[in-house]
Amino acid sequence: MNTDSPFTNTYIPYGAYWSTPFARWQGAFANLHSLEFAAHVATDALARRNIDATQVDFGVLGTTIPQKHCFYGLPWVTGLMGAAHIGGPTINQACATSARVLATAANEVEHGDSQCALILAADRTSNGTHL
Repeated sequence: MNTDSPFTNTYIPYGAYWSTPFARWQGAFANLHSLEFAAHVATDALARRNIDATQVDFGVLGTTIPQKHCFYGLPWVTGLMGAAHIGGPTINQACATSARVLATAANEVEHGDSQCALILAADRTSNGTHL
């Protein structure tokens, strides 16, 4: 553990993280709904690691590109996962979304408000909405 870190209670267990592949612009994932895909990947990743979603008591979703149903954010994604008990914010902070979701979850655990957080970041730029 890094002793210079301001966090003493927060850590990511080895192997309890994953990422989907990045795809080329207008490539194989161009028409995929990123939030539905995130729910599918998270469900599979938790199962592969034998992590029971009932252990998770906080979630945070980072997304910046609007898509159908994105208004419902994290509750919709965790509902798709069959883990509707997981609540938390949906964060959109342009180029800092990933950093902000990590900081939000780390602070939640560090301050004792949660024991186990699920962090999801999902976006789609191909065929995304123009604002």
